[in-house]
Amino acid sequence: MPGLESLKIIKNWTEKTRTREENWDEIANKTTSWASKIVNYLKQIGLDLNGNTYDFNGDGRATQTTSIVSRLTTLEATLNTIGVRNIGLNLAQTDRIATYASDATNLSTANPGVVTFNSTTNPGRVISRNVTANQSLVLTGCHWGFDTDGDLTDVPLWILLLDTGSGTILGVTAQGGRQTIAAADTDTAVGNITSIEKVLVSSAPAATYAATYLGWIKADFDDTGNAGGENFWTLQSAVGDVNIGYVQTLQYGEVLF
Repeated sequence: MPGLESLKIIKNWTEKTRTREENWDEIANKTTSWASKIVNYLKQIGLDLNGNTYDFNGDGRATQTTSIVSRLTTLEATLNTIGVRNIGLNLAQTDRIATYASDATNLSTANPGVVTFNSTTNPGRVISRNVTANQSLVLTGCHWGFDTDGDLTDVPLWILLLDTGSGTILGVTAQGGRQTIAAADTDTAVGNITSIEKVLVSSAPAATYAATYLGWIKADFDDTGNAGGENFWTLQSAVGDVNIGYVQTLQYGEVLF
């Protein structure tokens, strides 16, 4: 696109000469062409900002109930609130914790999730990180101390993200409610997730990191004999089985019947 152009009219007549049709055409055609381009540029801006349903009503008054600047200010303010935005759980495979964008599209640099943490380097402040790729953690083999206890139903698992200082690490644990996670309590190998405080992570933390919770999900635990493997987990998805949100509606230590 050439961008906004200036109106250019070439004078093809001289002083004290009779004006001919081609003289008028030079003015009229150039003005009409320029005006058409300007109208299309303005339409492009309006549609890019407001979407294809935007109404160009021509009355010179705002169509939107609140201005774009006001909406951006509100959006920027929400980025400074502890929590997770535009990240959801993909439950297509029920043996793993998998994330994607909240509308079921893939996370990417053009469609990032945002996680806001309590800052570890500047206490009392918060910091936001973008999540630009889907992640997943297969649960089969983890037991969080439930091994040999028999089959269990509706076990709550907490999904969290850790702040590395530049990015995030996905984690899942059977013990929620922690503000930070120590490196010693994490592991990338399912066979090492053998006690309640352990956190299965997508990559190993280098230190104690701040945690922000995506939410929790209930899962059934098959202790032994499942065709999918020993210590097999099946995520549940009935109403009330999944909670996405930083404000937890289920606290660690509650007894489920």
